[in-house]
Amino acid sequence: MDGKDAAPLLDLLRRMKKELHAPVADSYHMIVAYLYQFLLLLNRHYAQLFNLPFTLPLNNYAYQYKQLLEKNICTTNRVADYATMMGISRVSLNKAVMREFGLSAVHLLKQRLLQEVKNDLLFSGLSVKEIAFRLHFSEPNHLMRFFKQMTGQTISGFLSEMEQGN
Repeated sequence: MDGKDAAPLLDLLRRMKKELHAPVADSYHMIVAYLYQFLLLLNRHYAQLFNLPFTLPLNNYAYQYKQLLEKNICTTNRVADYATMMGISRVSLNKAVMREFGLSAVHLLKQRLLQEVKNDLLFSGLSVKEIAFRLHFSEPNHLMRFFKQMTGQTISGFLSEMEQGN
C-alpha cells in the first residue's frame, strides 16, 4: 500500500487513538464509526489489489436484520418482532442469518443487546435499573443475569475491570 492509500487509514487510526485517550459521552459511537470506515477502506483496497468482485451481498434478509437491530434494539429484543417487521417468518429469518453469518438470529440479537448494555454502562451514566428499563428487561435482575450469562462476569466486575484499564 502506497502512502496515498495509507494516509486516510492512518488518519482514522489517529482519530480513534485520540478518542480512546480522551473519551467523552459519545466516544464509543465515534470509535465504532471510525473503525467501520477504516475497515471499509481496507476492504476496498484489498478487493482492488486482488481483483475481487465488489458486489452487493446475495442475502439481503440477513443484512436487513442487522440494520433493524441497530435501529430497534432499544425497543424490541425478540427475533419474532424483527421477522414481522421484515414480513417473513422467524424460521426464514433464522435460516438467512445462519447462512450469511454462521450464527443464529437470537445469538446476533443477544450480541447486539450486550453491546448496547456495555455502551450504556460505560458512557450513559444510567443506573442498572434505568438501563434495564430502557432495554425492556422486566427487572434489573434479568439484565444482570443476561450480562453474566453472556460475559461470564458480573456488571460490577466488568465496570471495575474497565476502570482499572483507564
